[in-house]
Amino acid sequence: MTSTSVTRSPLDPGLAEVHNSLSADSQISTPEQIEARRKDLAFRLEDVIRGKEDTAPGFLHVHPGGFVGGNRFIGVGGILSWVEVFGAVIVSAEYRLAPEHPQPAQLEDSYAALLWFTSHAEELSVDLNHIFVIGASAGGNLAAGVTLLARDRAGPKIRGQLLAYPVLEENYSVSSFEQYGNMAPWTAANSYDAFEYALGKHREHANGYTLPLRMKDLTGLPPTFIDVGEADVVRDEDVKYASELWKAGVSTELHVWPGAWHGFDVYMPAAPISQKAVKIRGEWVRRLLKGQ
Repeated sequence: MTSTSVTRSPLDPGLAEVHNSLSADSQISTPEQIEARRKDLAFRLEDVIRGKEDTAPGFLHVHPGGFVGGNRFIGVGGILSWVEVFGAVIVSAEYRLAPEHPQPAQLEDSYAALLWFTSHAEELSVDLNHIFVIGASAGGNLAAGVTLLARDRAGPKIRGQLLAYPVLEENYSVSSFEQYGNMAPWTAANSYDAFEYALGKHREHANGYTLPLRMKDLTGLPPTFIDVGEADVVRDEDVKYASELWKAGVSTELHVWPGAWHGFDVYMPAAPISQKAVKIRGEWVRRLLKGQ
C-alpha cells in the first residue's frame, strides 16, 4: 500500500533513532503474532496516586493496543501527573479484546466504565461537571465512540474529549497511508488486520460509533482536542475529523506534530516533542477546567 518512492517529511531528530530500532515486520496476521504483540504491550503499574482536591475532575482513560492487545495501564503514564496537577481522579477502562470479542464489545465495555465512573462520582469525590474521556490510537477510537454514545443515549455529560492520534476510519487511499503505510510501529497491514478482527471480515460491525469519522451528525459533542504526528498513517483521517467537528460547530483544537510517528509519546516520552505534546494536552485541559 506504500510505494518506496513516496515523498516523506523527515522524522523528528529526537524520535528517529528509536524509530530505527522498531520492526516494520511486527504483524498481527496470525494468533501467534497477536499473542506476541500482547506480550510486548504487557506493561504493569503498581500504584496510582489520587488527587487531594475535595471535588476532583474525572478522567476516563481508554487504552491503546490496536483493539487486540494492551490493558488499562497502557498509555496512562502520560496523564498520571494530572492527578497531582489537577487533583484528578483517573479511571482506566479494561475492555474485551478482538478477535475473540469483536465490536461493539470494546466500545460497550468502555462505555460501561464511563457509567460506573459517573455513578460512583460521590464516592470518589468527582465533579460530574468535569468528566473527560481520553484515549490514544485504538483507545482514541473508543473514546470518540464513548462520547458519541453518551450524547445519543442521554448519558453522562462529557466536559471534553482528548483524542491522541485516534484511529477513526478505514481508508487506505489517503496520502498519509500512501506515505507511511509501511512505517512501524503501526502499518497499513496492522490496520487492516486490526479492523478485520474488530469489525468483522465483511465489516459488519462498522458504523458511526466504531468508525467515528463515518458519523453523519457530530453536533452536540463536547470540546475536543486532537493531535497526531505528521508521519502517522492516521494523520489525514484525524485532520478530517477535526474539520468535520468544526463544520458541526464543535470547539476543536488540532495539533499535527512535525516528524512524529504513531505512538511517539509512548515510545519516547523523554523526547522534547513528546514532552511538548503532553504539555499542550494539559494546557487544553486546564483551560476547560477554568471554563475557558
